[in-house]
Amino acid sequence: MKQTEVSKWLKTITILTGAAGLFFFCVVMPVMARDIAGMYPQAAWLLWPGMIYGWGIGVICYAILWQFWRVCVEIGRDNSFSAENAKSFAVISRLAALMAAVWFAGVVFLAVVHCLGPAFGIFMILIAFICIVAAVLSAALSHLVYKSYEMRQENELTI
Repeated sequence: MKQTEVSKWLKTITILTGAAGLFFFCVVMPVMARDIAGMYPQAAWLLWPGMIYGWGIGVICYAILWQFWRVCVEIGRDNSFSAENAKSFAVISRLAALMAAVWFAGVVFLAVVHCLGPAFGIFMILIAFICIVAAVLSAALSHLVYKSYEMRQENELTI
C-alpha cells in the first residue's frame, strides 16, 4: 500500500472518529446526563458541571485528533519519519497525560462530594489508566520517529 493510500485511510478514520465524537458529545452525552439527573435527583446539581467537564474532555480529544491529522498529512507527503511527526506524537502524549489527570480529578471530585458509585469509579479509573497507556505509547512513538528521522538525516548526508 502506498503512503498516499495509507494517509487517505487514516484521514478517513480520523474524520469518522471526529464525527462519532461530535455525535457523542452533542447528542448522547446531554441525553444521558439528563436521564441520570432524573434518576438521581440528589445529584441533579451536577448536570451542568458534568456537561462542562465532558465537553472539556471533548476539547482534549479533538486536540489529539488534530495532531493525528497532522501526522496523516506528513504520511501522505511520504514524510513519515519527520521532526514534525515526532513533535505531534509528543503533543499527543502530553494531551493524553492531561486527559488522565482530568479523569483522575473527576474521580477525586465525585468521591469528595459523595457522588461516586463503585462501578462508575472503576470505569473512570480504567479510562484514566487507558489515557496513561496512550501517553506512554505516544511518547515512545515520538522518540522512535525522531530517532528514525535523525538516522535518515545522517544517511542523506553520507550520500
